[in-house]
Amino acid sequence: MANREPDNHETEDRKPGRTIRTLSSRTRPQFRKEDRPEFRYRLSIAIAVIFSWAFWLIPGPLRGWVADRFGELFYRFGHTYPSNVRSNVETVKAYAGLMDDTEATVRSIFRESARNFMDLITMPRLSDQRLLRSVKLVEGSWSTLDEVLAAGKGGILVTGHVGCFDFLGQAISAKPYKLTVVTGRTTSRFIFDGVTHLRGTRGATMVEPTPSGVRKVMRALRRNEFAVLVADRDYFQNGMDTMFMGEETTLPPGPIRIARETGAPLISVFTRRVKSGHEMSIGKPFFVTKSQEMRRDLEDGMNELVRELESGISASLNQWVMFQKVWTDVERVPVRVFPVGSPLESELLERVASALPERESRQGRGRKARRRPAENE
Repeated sequence: MANREPDNHETEDRKPGRTIRTLSSRTRPQFRKEDRPEFRYRLSIAIAVIFSWAFWLIPGPLRGWVADRFGELFYRFGHTYPSNVRSNVETVKAYAGLMDDTEATVRSIFRESARNFMDLITMPRLSDQRLLRSVKLVEGSWSTLDEVLAAGKGGILVTGHVGCFDFLGQAISAKPYKLTVVTGRTTSRFIFDGVTHLRGTRGATMVEPTPSGVRKVMRALRRNEFAVLVADRDYFQNGMDTMFMGEETTLPPGPIRIARETGAPLISVFTRRVKSGHEMSIGKPFFVTKSQEMRRDLEDGMNELVRELESGISASLNQWVMFQKVWTDVERVPVRVFPVGSPLESELLERVASALPERESRQGRGRKARRRPAENE
């Protein structure tokens, strides 16, 4: 076989007497198993774009009315989620001494979530100028971000699920600042891909909270850019123990760890919906010390971050669109597929979701294909 000329179905390996068989383009099946995730991804993007244009054609006031109705339906028939939201609201009210009617606040949160989703769908259709006209900076200054970049180490923007938090990234990108946004998957991959596409339409780089995603965040900071992380929920139950709103829970330590390692400052940013559009606040930058005592450094940084989160959430509790319990008695099981308190949570679905193939980029598949001969050697 060593002297045989390879045909369309065979490729000679470097070592004599070995042949690696590959399918030619003519014999390759039309839908290979490894291509199905890519097809699913493209379909998700196409549906997101179609919905974006369809809802954009609806007048703004009517879109708001439709969103409110969907929010009400979600509130009435959501089963698990209203209970989760009610629990979160009661904890914040007790801590902050708020006297608002709990049920009215819960209902408002569901309407806000539906409006957020409507905004996310239609935001790609807005021009940068129109988008920026709809935001009013009520606390802090855009110059804060410029001063952070002048130091040359980038910056870490930290926020919570308050107001239309997706609007926040779109507005900052429109200024324009370069962003790398960390976004965790809490829904099915199909929906997540479409939502992620909409979030990145103004050029922000979207990454997941994986080792690869963290490396991309670090590289962005080295390029003197901004990273954006949402830090008001430990979705996968592997975070850092802390006191939040006067109660014990865990929060993701990622922003603190990255700030400590890179020297980049943390800046809290929050938004809230108002009748005229959206209001934004930009906090003062703070740093995480890097000493010989890493544990203390992380605790001090987390305490500072918790103060920022408590202030931002308490100021707009009726717009804190957090549908999982932040404080729960469920025993922690690190690296969960679905968040605690999600209607999707079940042992069967956890196993199924773990077994589903993730989408690979063509470049990634190419690297695997090129490495395969070496691995066989």
